[in-house]
Amino acid sequence: MNAERNMVKDKIVFVESNMFNDMPNIKYDIIVSNPPYIKTSVLKTLEEDVKKEPVIALDGGYDGLKFYREIIDNAYRFLKFGGYLCLEIGYDQKEEVMNLISKKEQYINTYCLKDLCDNDRVIVTKVGG
Repeated sequence: MNAERNMVKDKIVFVESNMFNDMPNIKYDIIVSNPPYIKTSVLKTLEEDVKKEPVIALDGGYDGLKFYREIIDNAYRFLKFGGYLCLEIGYDQKEEVMNLISKKEQYINTYCLKDLCDNDRVIVTKVGG
């Protein structure tokens, strides 16, 4: 496990939840998610190696944003003031996800990080509004 290798196992709490169901009633410093984000209509056109993944891990609904809406609408309730929400996104979803975040007054200082191929890849936002 990476937490053990980096000697931070005792400083991190990992919580597995299905869209915030059965979450402990505590506030976190950071929530990180890599939700399914591929549009349903695109699933059949994916490369064969990607098609081997379970559909539940890929299908982000008709517009690819189904899970982002739910995460953005709920994550701030589980984050400390000043806590971060980090979301992996598809290379072409930056504007749409940032727009969803901008509609929630609880989030501030939203920005996007690029991956090693210079694609937009992670949206970071902070609870503070």
